[in-house]
Amino acid sequence: MSTVRPPIPSASFCRSQPAAAGGSGAVPVFTALCLLTILLLTAAPNASAQRQVGAFGAGGQAGLPGGATVKLYRDDSVAYDVLFNTDLDDRFVLFTHRLWEEPIPQSPLWIYAGPGVVVGAENLSAEPVSVLGVSGLAGLNFYAERFEVFLQVMPRLQVHPSVRPRLGGSVGLRYYL
Repeated sequence: MSTVRPPIPSASFCRSQPAAAGGSGAVPVFTALCLLTILLLTAAPNASAQRQVGAFGAGGQAGLPGGATVKLYRDDSVAYDVLFNTDLDDRFVLFTHRLWEEPIPQSPLWIYAGPGVVVGAENLSAEPVSVLGVSGLAGLNFYAERFEVFLQVMPRLQVHPSVRPRLGGSVGLRYYL
């Protein structure tokens, strides 16, 4: 008598494509980050004072796309955001954005937006295909001590290997060194 085994979970939170019908591991991560966001918003009224020129933060984000992220502040209102997205097997894509940030008056929140590019490769184990596109990034964030919590939306237009518009969104957390 054969036994049917459930599929082995994968790093689906890193993929920029929706998970198969079997479900996704991103839901618990998303829920945890949302709860953390609410907790930090209520606990950190002076959080915006932690943002500094030259600050470098690293962390992760869950959503479409998700992955490892870093951010570097250069000027008073300019930051550079980089996201490394992979399925840990056959795909890696780099998203880079130049962002302009502004505080929301009488709030610990900041709003940001800016243009970016998407470069990477898919199908690495067979015949690699390059990925190229343009994107935009817009969102809200706030700071609590050395942490940044953010919620963002990313419209993008893949132009190679085929033209495909996409809309993604994510939630994440960065720690500033």
